[in-house]
Parts: sequence; structure tokens; C-alpha cells
Amino acid sequence: LLSRARACAMVTLRSITASLALTTAIATKDGTGDGVSKSTYAATDPVRGKEFLLTYFGNALSTASDECTDDLCECTDDDGSSWEIQQGRVALNTEDSQLKLDGDDAGPDVSAGFGLHFVNLTHRLTTGGNTVGEIEQIFADKLGDMSQYDAFMDYSVGLYTTNLDQYITALDADSVDYLTSTWVDSDSGSNWTSIALLVPGTHMVVEVYGEDSSYGLTRKLARQTHNEVRLGSKQAAAIKAHASMGASDSSDDYLYATRVSRGTADLDAIDTFYQDAMGATLDIDATTDHFERHCFKYSSSSTVDICFTKRDESATSSDFSVADMEAQMNAVHANLLANPMCGLDKWLDNHHAYDALDQSTSSIVAYLDSDAGADTYYYCSPSSVDGALSGLHYIIDPTGWGIQLDMEATEQPSGCSYSARQLPYGGDYNPACDLGDC
Repeated sequence: LLSRARACAMVTLRSITASLALTTAIATKDGTGDGVSKSTYAATDPVRGKEFLLTYFGNALSTASDECTDDLCECTDDDGSSWEIQQGRVALNTEDSQLKLDGDDAGPDVSAGFGLHFVNLTHRLTTGGNTVGEIEQIFADKLGDMSQYDAFMDYSVGLYTTNLDQYITALDADSVDYLTSTWVDSDSGSNWTSIALLVPGTHMVVEVYGEDSSYGLTRKLARQTHNEVRLGSKQAAAIKAHASMGASDSSDDYLYATRVSRGTADLDAIDTFYQDAMGATLDIDATTDHFERHCFKYSSSSTVDICFTKRDESATSSDFSVADMEAQMNAVHANLLANPMCGLDKWLDNHHAYDALDQSTSSIVAYLDSDAGADTYYYCSPSSVDGALSGLHYIIDPTGWGIQLDMEATEQPSGCSYSARQLPYGGDYNPACDLGDC
């Protein structure tokens, strides 16, 4: 058996402990402790990705409060051996008072805003699939100079700003490649623009949406933009309303998380999983000549949709398709998550987090232990960890990407309950250092 590793006396990796107080307030924006709180990517160079985000969006985000010193966390095994893991983690700044309270409740060192995280967990593996570096190169080759839309841009994080032009100006000054899209909102008639870019050293695509961009209008008139509705009227109205709730003179210095997006080859499987396993509600069902998109909300008050877009295989360059991306990730899960208490799967690091500590995981557990959930992969942390990190910790959706469940783990699925792991001795628990029992 591989022994379970624990962290030394280091800060935890965005861990939420039992001291996290439950809030009954109506959510205004998703973030730590409430709703969709982050999007995490495995990366070969997390620090490069972090520095890029701070360079071009640094007025609206900051280094995560619980980041390890110099972006390196030290892990220690039961036998005393140690190793380092790399991370590059930022969080959106927020003026939302409830999110600040939720962040304070999560601990003195946990950022309140939505997180954009890169991690390189050096002892984890991609057995049976592509390495992280190979996938990063595939993204880089497909997206190239960002001159045309590729289906792999559907793997993205969507952010809203009240001043898109400030970011375009900064990116243009350094000749950073990005794709400009323009469209007219079908309800308001407003002109919208988005820019999509690939964060260097990673496979994270960031797309930033805004209204009334002078750059967008100029490029649209010159026929230099991608013409596709990137943010529908319903989502646009919702995020604008939430942004205005905290409006201030410095509102241009905020980014608002709007969407966590994936490509998919099987929307039917996605619908079944998110509605039956996660209890989510279908919020957007959009079909055009070029794509079909389904977006889900975990709660009606959430500001972040979880979206999946299906396109024809011809919508991406090279022979590596969205279906291939899903297949290679799920192949790794099949090899390394057959035992749900084995923490060696590096593609676990591609996930979003759902924070709902006033909700039980019981319905998810029931799904996992049913015939319908028999082929669903999941991972469990040691049962002796306090709070939301105890027991059922990740569940994998049909795309191969995961969901970190920061919920009340009142029950455990059969794969985790037969021999619950315990922490052998004290110290701070860092899930990034946990290699499980394999």
C-alpha cells in the first residue's frame, strides 16, 4: 500500500474546516463558502500562469491568501520523506460583504473571492492517458494565435467586467494573442464583446465579457471578430444585476465570475449527471447551427453557471477531438480511481468547487451507490479530517473533469466507507499532499 501523505506545518490548500459557519443569507455572488467557488487546473508551470493573470488582470485579483510560501508547499510522508508541490493561485477581489463574511468564516487565511488555481502535484500520475504537458501542448497548437474559434476554447472560465477596454489595452501593449468575439444582446440590444486567451504554461482559457467596448465595435465594423453569442441575454442580465448590487466608484476594478465551461461530446450524459446526481437545474438550453449548449445552476441564487458545449468534430483542428480529451481523462480515472481512496490521479486537479456546507451529500451518495451511478468515479479523503474535506471529496462528471464537494458529508458511498482512512498523527491536512491508500 502507498502510505497516505500529509502536509507539514504549512497552510492548507483552500481547505474548509469544521469551523466554517453556515450562512442562511441569500447569495449575491459565488465564492468561498457559497456556490461555485473556484476553477482549478493541473499545470506544468503554475507560477507562470499565476504571474500572467496578475500582470494583465491584477487590478481585479490577488494572490490567494492561503498560498504557500513562494508558491511551494512541502509535503511529508509517514516515513518522514518529503517533497514539494507547486501552485499558482489567485482569487478575484470582491466588494461583496456576504462573501467576505463567508471567507472569514472559512478561516483567517482563505480568500473570499472566486479562485483561479493552477497546481502541479508532482507525485500524482496520468497512467493510461495524456500527461498534463501533452494536453497543454495540444491546446497551444490548436489555439495558436487565437485568430479563429476552436472547440477547445469551450474549456474556459468566463468573467464579466464593466470595463473590457482596459484589459484589451494592456494585452495589446504586449502583443498578447486573444480572440475577439462580438454580438448584440437579443433582449437589451446592447453591443457585447468578449476576449478569449490561453494562459501561458497551462491549458486554462479565460474569456472576459463586457458591454460597449470601443475596440469591439471598431473590430466588428472591420469584420475582424468572431461572430457568436458568447454570453446569452439571461446570463448577461443576471451578472450585470449582481455586479450593480455592489457598485462603487471603483467598479471597473472588479471581475465577476460568470461561467465555468467545458466542451463535451455527450450532452445527454451531462444532463443526466448534473440533474440526477448533483441536483442541478438546467438554466440555459441554447441551440444554433454551430453548437448546442446546456448550462446548469446548483441554486437559483447562483451567479456562476456550469456550462457544456457540443460542436461538430470539424470545429477543432487536428485529429485530437473533444471526445478524445474526455476519453483520455476517464482512462486515467479508470486506472487510478478504481479504488476511490487512491489519491494518485493527477486529473483530479481539473475541477471546480461547489461550496454548500448547509447541504448534505446524501443524495449524491445515493446516486453513486445506485445502478445509475455505478460507472461514476469519485475520491474520498480520510474520514478523520474535520469538516467539508472529510470523506467524499471529488466526484467526476462524464467529461472527466471533477467537482470538489465542500458539503456536509453526512453519509459516505460504499467505495469509501468500507475502510475509512484515519490520519496517523497531528498536523495540518493539505489535500494536495494526500496520495491516499492505493
